[in-house]
Amino acid sequence: MEHLIHPKLLERRVAVHLIGVGGNGAQMAACLARLDIAMRALGHPLGLHVTAFDADRVSEANVGRQLYSAADIGRHKALVTIHRLNQFYGLDWEAYPMRYEEFVFGHRYAASADLLVSCVDSRSARQTLHRLAWRDVNRYDYWLDLGNTESTAQVVLGEPGGGMGAGRGMQGPRLPCVTELFPELLDVAAPEDNQPSCSVRMSLASQGLFVNDVAVRYAAQLLYELFSKGRLSAHGVVVNLDSKRSGPIEVDPRTWARFGFRHEDVERQQSELETIAEE
Repeated sequence: MEHLIHPKLLERRVAVHLIGVGGNGAQMAACLARLDIAMRALGHPLGLHVTAFDADRVSEANVGRQLYSAADIGRHKALVTIHRLNQFYGLDWEAYPMRYEEFVFGHRYAASADLLVSCVDSRSARQTLHRLAWRDVNRYDYWLDLGNTESTAQVVLGEPGGGMGAGRGMQGPRLPCVTELFPELLDVAAPEDNQPSCSVRMSLASQGLFVNDVAVRYAAQLLYELFSKGRLSAHGVVVNLDSKRSGPIEVDPRTWARFGFRHEDVERQQSELETIAEE
C-alpha cells in the first residue's frame, strides 16, 4: 500500500511550521532549506516557506551537540537559525522567538499550515500540539514529528483528522499521527524526562551526540520522497543506535494495528462523541 501526496501541495508554495529549533529542529531547518532547493530544481513551482517557533535561547550546553557556536550564546535559537539560512540561501523565511501555542492563542490565530514539523522534547509539548492539530479552527495537512531518547528515535509523518487527510478518498487511508501510534505521549500522568542540562557533558549523558542527526535524516528523506515521487510506502521509522537497527513504519493497516491503532476505533469514538454532543 502507498500513500499519495495531495495534488494541491504540488501546485503552490508549501507552508511549514517548524516547532522547536534545538537538537533536532536546527538540523531540520537546514534540511528543509536543501529540500526547498531540490523541490524547485525538480519542477515544484514555489518550494517551501518555513516559519520557525522557539522561545529558548542558546546556552553553553547547546554548543557542540546542537548547531550553535559560542558566539550564539544568549541569542534566540529561532532567530539565529532562520537568519543564517535566509542569508546563506537567499530565503524569506520567518522566525518567532516564542512558544507556538502562545503565538496561536495570544494572537487568536487560526493555525494553518500544509506541514507541521515538531522537534520538541517533552510529552506536554506534544500533548499541546495534538490538541492544536485536532482543533476545528486549525488545519494541518501533515504532522511530521521527530523524537528521541539517549540512543533511540522515532519519526512519524501523519495526517491530523481535520486536515486534507480527513477525506482522502482515492488518496488512501489517513496516515496516523505520532500520538496515535504512541498514545503514551498523551498520558498526562507520565513523568517528563526533558530536564535541562547545564553543561555539554550532562547534555551528552541524556542524549547521544549523533542521535539527532539520524532522526533528522530519516525525517528529511520522508519529505524528499513525498515531494519528489509523490508517494510513500512507509511514513515513519524507529531507530535504535545501540543495536544499530532501524525499522520502517509502513503504510499498512496491519502495521498500524501492531501499534494498537485502528481507523475503525477512531471512527467509533468520534461517533460516540457526536452522539453525546447532540444529547
